Amino acid sequence: MQLSNWEEQVWQDILSCSRQTASSEPHPTLPTSQLDAPRCHTVPGELERMDTLRRSLSRWKRYHIKVHLADEDLMMPLTVRPRDTVMDLRAHLVREGVTSWKKTFYYNSRQLEEHETLKEANIQNGSVLLLVSNKR
Repeated sequence: MQLSNWEEQVWQDILSCSRQTASSEPHPTLPTSQLDAPRCHTVPGELERMDTLRRSLSRWKRYHIKVHLADEDLMMPLTVRPRDTVMDLRAHLVREGVTSWKKTFYYNSRQLEEHETLKEANIQNGSVLLLVSNKR
């Protein structure tokens, strides 16, 4: 992903600020009121730009998960977004040639609801979901 110039500058400022804060010791001659002040000064509007950058990057976040197909004894890797639902997972599997209808997704011994997002289910990068047939 290519960052624009101001995004790159914001990231550089954040990194230099965090390095400065982590490595600097309090100055012994400064009064305590100045010690409590932030060590990195922000330009007006920079916090809004950083927040915009954080939100825009979260749209591009991807999780690499695996779905264990119990019936076929197969692990299917998928790349998904945190806001994807179980219905979206089913659509991903159909595109891969796996029928997932009349099957149930489980994560951490808990059945996932159809309209539940991956973020709501606390599914993280590298998680493994279990897909089993409904026994009726």
